[in-house]
Amino acid sequence: MYINTILSPALGKTTILKQGDNSIRFVALIETSHDSARRSKGWTVQLWHSSGAEWQATDFILNNDPSLVVGCEKTPDLRQLVYTLDLNSENAKPLQFTLRFKPDENSPWIWSKDQTGAADGRLVFQAASDIIQQDPFHFSELFEKPDCALSIKASPSQVSGVEVFEVKLSSAWMGPRQGTAPFAIDKDALMAGYIRSDGRHVVVLGVSGIDDCTTYVHASTGRIVLKTRNDGAVDQYHRVIVTTGLEYQRTVDAAFYKAREMIRALVTQSDTAVEKEENPEDEPVPVPAWYETWRYDGLAYCTWNALGRELSEDRILAALQDLSNNGIYVSTLIIDDNWQSLDNDRRWDKFEANSNFPKGLAHTTSEIRRRFKNIKHIAVWHALLGYWEGIAPGGWIDNNYKCTTVKWHGGWDVRVVDEPDVGRMYNDFYKFLVASGVDAVKCDVEATIDEFDDGTVRQRLGRAYQDAFKLYSLKWFSRRVIYCMAHIPYIFFRSLLPHDSPRVLFRNSDDFFPDIPSSHAWHIFANTMNNIFTSHLNGLPDWDMFQSALPEYGALHAAARCISGGPIYITDSPGQHDVGLIRQMSALSPQGHTVLLRPSCVALPIDPFVVYNNNHLLKVGNFCGSVGGSSLMAVFNISEMENSELISIDEFPGIVPGTKYAVRSHRTGGVSGTHVRGEGSLIPTTLPQNGWEFYNAAPTRELVHADDKSSFSVGVFGLISAMSGAAAIVSQSVNTETERAVISVTLKALGILGFYISNLASRDTSNLLITISGNVIPLDTMKKSANSDVVLEVDIDTAWKQLGLSAGWSNEVTVVLYIQ
Repeated sequence: MYINTILSPALGKTTILKQGDNSIRFVALIETSHDSARRSKGWTVQLWHSSGAEWQATDFILNNDPSLVVGCEKTPDLRQLVYTLDLNSENAKPLQFTLRFKPDENSPWIWSKDQTGAADGRLVFQAASDIIQQDPFHFSELFEKPDCALSIKASPSQVSGVEVFEVKLSSAWMGPRQGTAPFAIDKDALMAGYIRSDGRHVVVLGVSGIDDCTTYVHASTGRIVLKTRNDGAVDQYHRVIVTTGLEYQRTVDAAFYKAREMIRALVTQSDTAVEKEENPEDEPVPVPAWYETWRYDGLAYCTWNALGRELSEDRILAALQDLSNNGIYVSTLIIDDNWQSLDNDRRWDKFEANSNFPKGLAHTTSEIRRRFKNIKHIAVWHALLGYWEGIAPGGWIDNNYKCTTVKWHGGWDVRVVDEPDVGRMYNDFYKFLVASGVDAVKCDVEATIDEFDDGTVRQRLGRAYQDAFKLYSLKWFSRRVIYCMAHIPYIFFRSLLPHDSPRVLFRNSDDFFPDIPSSHAWHIFANTMNNIFTSHLNGLPDWDMFQSALPEYGALHAAARCISGGPIYITDSPGQHDVGLIRQMSALSPQGHTVLLRPSCVALPIDPFVVYNNNHLLKVGNFCGSVGGSSLMAVFNISEMENSELISIDEFPGIVPGTKYAVRSHRTGGVSGTHVRGEGSLIPTTLPQNGWEFYNAAPTRELVHADDKSSFSVGVFGLISAMSGAAAIVSQSVNTETERAVISVTLKALGILGFYISNLASRDTSNLLITISGNVIPLDTMKKSANSDVVLEVDIDTAWKQLGLSAGWSNEVTVVLYIQ
């Protein structure tokens, strides 16, 4: 017999509750296959719990309230039983708990840990805001016996309710780590955060890039240790920021605001250079780049996994033709590694492309733009130092710029352009690229500036290369750049923490590896957690390319990119595309351009302390518009077995108290009904290994029916043909001052628009009136959804074509629903 148990609050994690409530509501859902032998006998379900003393058992009771657990997916093959328990919480001590159950009195107990592998859950109780101490929180209350070499001062906080401490100590790729007690980190960390037993969050952020110092955070046997490095010639102070507050993300925000304030006080070489840089008449003046014209809202294609090392003009043109033949119209092309001219030891020789581009780079870009009018931007790859192994001795670059040989990676020689000529080389190289039809770059291997053996070399060359890259990418490309392999403290703090130039794209994690099965769930987990840090930088986190037709994992990656809030670009091999999946990530604008439907913000984990491969689901949140708009949540199984969870509307970001939200599943098309914050309705979610779900919570509005005796609710899901289709909504409004209510929606793309109508099942759709740009739509472009009796589907794309409409000057379309 199949048995699946789901508990809320969840097992395997720490849940923070506010003090003041008299009891804690536990909800247990038991799903079983239909079995007549078990149906007639009562289940016994118990919470096994302890507040530090002896463990005790408390019985659940069967709860038949149908609104308590409501799913988006119909499960006719399963029987669902809901049990509740209200446990006294007056002592406010941390509570550890697990679940056990048995189908009848004569059966042995089944423990959830044995059945699902989920560890015990833990509750900690946080003082309510009205009883929190009014005096400032002191550093001594966070750490016992801090090092006497520390100089500590309380610092003004830019986030209410969060305390900030500035701490001084005299004397390639980032990834997440999570755990429980004892507090330990196996790598040097840039930032560490944890929950205290009283429910307070503490965040420790090492500050780098000031006075040539780098600071890492380490933890061992419950101690926070600062690991520092000084590349300067004189003694300096090392800095760390400590913040404490009641909400994790606000506590992180306060730390970064303070760090940015510290960095802003510095005047960097590049800032001075930007002020002094003159622009001759034949050279460009930096201009802002509109999001849709770069890789923000346009679908991009990268050659790396698709074409690999055998890169040539012919192969690039063939790949673009294949995309076009399949109706995939990308707006940005990234010509990745292997286009440059190198010597036999793969060191950079000259600016011009190699012999696989026989007529030069300019000819290649000219052919691309001539054949594929949808290509608006062409970017090329290069390493920060030129190429992976530096500059070719005796080559064209070596002979035209001052170069030097330095030690790196423990004694190895590398030839690089020396500090006095780094700026001139970057200016000339980018001028060549622009003349060759290139208008963006992907700058890779940027962490090499932290890999020189000598501190004085790191200090001298690191600053020179980062300043030159920032200045001349602004001058020639308006900062249409991708930072890649740039996860080092100096770049984070000095190049990207200041918001002093156009926003860049920033590679957020290690690469996408299509042939390594274990890498896919980790890739999504790492990017989600890294966003906690990188969302504060002057860059849009880039979760890397992926292949749409990758068996089992293509849709997993697509859902992750759609929730990320970052760019989306594919690296499909010719002839290997999942066109249907690509169309779930993008849509055609009224003017015929392919646009991505990006949420308004950078995605963040709902629970930053979820542990990878620990029998718990990863929930990633984002929203569209301002607070009160549509809220999005993508859910991923990052464990090696099936996992389940009861998800509350309270976990969705941007939810407004008192507003009812209709929650729709993109995967099934089902709607779980309406939910209100704080009222306890739960959505059961069960995912197989590498499974995913994408929820859209749309705010609804209650309307009075024409008979004045009943009411119904309406809402707008956006383009349900796309995962993040709520992002297609530019604006919406409801007017109830006429005989028929008027729901007006302005969209930036075409597709299938979904309306939520609570009493749609009893309505005749022929009595509904819908217009597009003032034209009544054909009746056959409107229907009730086959997956939900509360969703009205309107095929805007087909109606647009049948009506013969054109965009004209606008790139938006307005749809109006009249209903009574």
